[in-house]
Amino acid sequence: MINCLRHPIREHFVAKAVLGSDLLLWLFWLPVMLRIQTIPMLLKRLARSEAHLEKTPMELREAIGIVTRVCNLRVFRSRIFPKLCLRQSLTLYRTLNQMGYPVEIHFGVKKDDKNFQGHCWVTMRGESVADTAADGHFKVVYSYPEARALLHLSSL
Repeated sequence: MINCLRHPIREHFVAKAVLGSDLLLWLFWLPVMLRIQTIPMLLKRLARSEAHLEKTPMELREAIGIVTRVCNLRVFRSRIFPKLCLRQSLTLYRTLNQMGYPVEIHFGVKKDDKNFQGHCWVTMRGESVADTAADGHFKVVYSYPEARALLHLSSL
């Protein structure tokens, strides 16, 4: 039975299925985690957890695609779950960090005529990864990892 799973196509499918189910379980647990700990504490936990997982045999764009599809599932649009940008950014940060990619998560704000808006997004090597904002004119107020956050804040 195990030998039949050793085929490269099957291994690739299994890796995607495992990632998808892991994301589903994590996203269902996310509202609870956000209620019992602050976002900086959660990010520190996610950064520490990278040592426990091995790299998956999956390309970056495939992993990003799976994360965005799972985060956009209808069940996660209910009021108990965080808004899409926070949900997707935390999930992308967790997943790509565990895969060994050098990612940063950013939290920003902008004020237009009547509204004050917040947004979060993930970057890798300075490029945005699957950003949900139509325009990226947000002033960064917090970034993680902390060392890079100081660089972002000092440049503003």
